Amino acid sequence: MSKNVIFFSIDRLGDYLIRSSVIKNISHNFEKIEIVGSDKNSKLLNTQKFFNKVHTFNTKNKFFEKIKFIKIFIFKSYAATIVFDGKNISNLLLLLIRSNFKFTFLYKKKGILNFIYLKIMTSIYKIFDIKYEILLSKDLIENNHFENYPIKYRKLNRYFPNIDNKTYYLENNLLDTYDHLLNKFIIIHLDEKFTDIKEISSEFESSLINLQKNLNKKVFLTTFNNNFYYYKKLKIKKINFNNLQNKDLIDSKILVIENIPLNYFHNLMKNSYANISCHSGLFVHSSLALNRKTVDIMNKSQETWLNTWIDYKKDYIKIYKSNTGKIFNTIHDIINDK
Repeated sequence: MSKNVIFFSIDRLGDYLIRSSVIKNISHNFEKIEIVGSDKNSKLLNTQKFFNKVHTFNTKNKFFEKIKFIKIFIFKSYAATIVFDGKNISNLLLLLIRSNFKFTFLYKKKGILNFIYLKIMTSIYKIFDIKYEILLSKDLIENNHFENYPIKYRKLNRYFPNIDNKTYYLENNLLDTYDHLLNKFIIIHLDEKFTDIKEISSEFESSLINLQKNLNKKVFLTTFNNNFYYYKKLKIKKINFNNLQNKDLIDSKILVIENIPLNYFHNLMKNSYANISCHSGLFVHSSLALNRKTVDIMNKSQETWLNTWIDYKKDYIKIYKSNTGKIFNTIHDIINDK
């Protein structure tokens, strides 16, 4: 077994989750596993105990962080170095780190300058025997070019044959705080992407009440630092997680839970009957990783891009925002398998 490997995933939680199974499978080939994450995903990374060390890159202070990380890694040596995020700093460190095996994902973008840049980078990588795979960027995908990131990540099985067809991996170390509520509630996660749903401005509260009655299940709404108008005018009971009691969950038919920590959030999602959001990446991919029915509300124009991230279709259901005035009825029908 080789000694050590380092992964680079300096991006968001959803980005990490769609490559989490590939990372876990590759890790079985090494004794020591490190990962460079971001301030956005480091909390989750630190819950995954197979990592011996998690390095956190602060994306809010990029200039000084780049200098710091160059100093840290310029003399480091690994058996394998694998870059998933496509960030400039990650690819620079890939060149500086001494490693027997190097791999990165490069993004193909529109434009002649981007084409020239990609040609230069692939030429450099061939000289230094750095393996790579090309990913299509958002601008090309939205121009109706097919791409699927989880499938592309699994192409690392050319070098690590133990990679399987699974997309997600979450260690089974979740809390059991809400296990007594299994399948008795649904979650709707609220964020800025709800603002362009027409019925939000006038019928949101009444729609939630009707949905709860028709489903005969509790409705828990979750949100983080939400200051949008539709949310401020919502008169349903709101409780910050720090003040949340088990009695609130048991007694409430509809309840808003604000700023719930990630480990409790995952446990709540694991026990829900269905998880619903307007494509919050963390929420959607966590729900699918936990094998729960996942309802994704989106604009039809976003579908091609969002399909790029989804490979696990069994529990994944899409609703279009163009179903004006019918979204919550559609949620009811879908959850009841009509």
